[in-house]
Amino acid sequence: MNGPFTHVVTPARLAVLLAGLIAMGPAGCVGPQVAVNAHADFTRIHRVAVATFGGPGGDVAADLLTQDLLMHGADVVERQRLDAILREQHLAADNILDPATVKMMGKILGVDAIFVGTVANNTPSQSILVSTGRHGYNGGAAISVNGGTVYNEGSALGIPDSQVITSAAQASLIARMVDVETGSIMWSGRMSYEGLDSQETMESITSAFAESLVPLWPALHK
Repeated sequence: MNGPFTHVVTPARLAVLLAGLIAMGPAGCVGPQVAVNAHADFTRIHRVAVATFGGPGGDVAADLLTQDLLMHGADVVERQRLDAILREQHLAADNILDPATVKMMGKILGVDAIFVGTVANNTPSQSILVSTGRHGYNGGAAISVNGGTVYNEGSALGIPDSQVITSAAQASLIARMVDVETGSIMWSGRMSYEGLDSQETMESITSAFAESLVPLWPALHK
């Protein structure tokens, strides 16, 4: 039979296609892994800045962390001010970890600590449209479906004998809180998470980061 779905895919081949969606990398739904400098003095941290994270979606990750810190009572400098100074000094966010640079940035911005980070993974949700025929699964029907997460049972998008199968969005973030006076890392956190879309997934991680700082940093509240 001729038509848009002419190449037959066996159930085993379909399993490979699905594995490509759901096995994009390890991502969990547990809390962040946190390391704290035993010598860090959080009591003198009153104002902070959040630099744009490295990696794909780094600006979104930084904005989400800024919002979460603000929601817990932190005094946060506008990120664009920090980015503008970095551009003026011909520096990248990674250079902030240099003790001399972080001290200079602290004086210019009037902050006590700077958050830097990396988006290690930012994989959006993906979907495939699978059509079932009389002779098995048709490979031509395995196409990308864009525009967000879609879950359907039975007929998908009005196409008979078809189904949309969607993978979750995945993100992995690493963040560090750097003391501008000493250049030491006060706090470090990393976390992987799965969600319906990339922003929701990142937001779950940055929220967990902020929550982990509440018991350590007196300037924050629940």
